[in-house]
Amino acid sequence: MKSMWDSVRMQLFYQWKAKYVMTLLLFLVVLCGFSSYAQYSSLHQKEVRFNDTMQMYEKDGITLKQALSEDLEITKDGNSEEISNVLKYDYYRVIAAKVALNPLNAPNQIFTSIAILFLPIVFGIYSCHVAFFDFKHRTMKSQLLLKGYRSLFFSKLLSIAVVAVVSVLATILISIGIQYAFNLVMGIQPNISVNYLSELPMQFVYQSVVLILFGSFFFLLTVAVRSTLVSIIALFVYMLLVPNLGGFDVKNLMLLTVPKIYNTSASTMDVISGENANLMLGYLVVFAVFAVLIFVVYKWDKKRLCSRL
Repeated sequence: MKSMWDSVRMQLFYQWKAKYVMTLLLFLVVLCGFSSYAQYSSLHQKEVRFNDTMQMYEKDGITLKQALSEDLEITKDGNSEEISNVLKYDYYRVIAAKVALNPLNAPNQIFTSIAILFLPIVFGIYSCHVAFFDFKHRTMKSQLLLKGYRSLFFSKLLSIAVVAVVSVLATILISIGIQYAFNLVMGIQPNISVNYLSELPMQFVYQSVVLILFGSFFFLLTVAVRSTLVSIIALFVYMLLVPNLGGFDVKNLMLLTVPKIYNTSASTMDVISGENANLMLGYLVVFAVFAVLIFVVYKWDKKRLCSRL
């Protein structure tokens, strides 16, 4: 166990020296900064819509107080909505947007907006480069002779899991700091009376698992095909071009899970609804498939590499 942990630490050191970790952190800062800007823009748009709706209601002789005293019913038909009380609806959307600008709510906001799409892409690319590191620098043979294939393979895989957890923690801290600074610079007075911190531990665990799954899969794919280009193209095609496949598709499971553990009332991205599936069974199937993939890729690549030594 100590030997494996030493190998993992060495892999982390290589990734740090190769500036992979710093590049990843830079992308996280950019994502968090863009998330804060998108949240501010969302508030502005909702305030403009609320003011327009308010003027329409006032022309009909209806005040905000009257509208708030009336019931609000939202009927969903697929991805469209029918709203019975638009002024009340727009009013609460403005309130939710102000709450979302609370720095303590920044992690919830980034994980329900651009992070759903771009964080798995960024980390998938990172994992592809980790998998191809020794081929790129022509150190594969020396690494195999020094450590053996099992230690090399699993230390890289475990290092990806460690970086995934650290990346989620870094995203949480960076998003809070950037949102606080953004509010100061823009002179924003957010509603800080409400925060979603009670759900943060579960959100942290879930987001870490998602990154580990994406990182592991594209690590295995790169090991199998020995090409970062092919793996990265596959990553972009799956995330950006392939529609939701439903059932036990990882994207579908994510779409079903996010509304259950995050507050999505002020999300800056309109995310389609997932197709109904058994979440527990779905994740069990996904983990089982990943276990099989790890075993198959490990055995196959070990035979392919070690037979040449």
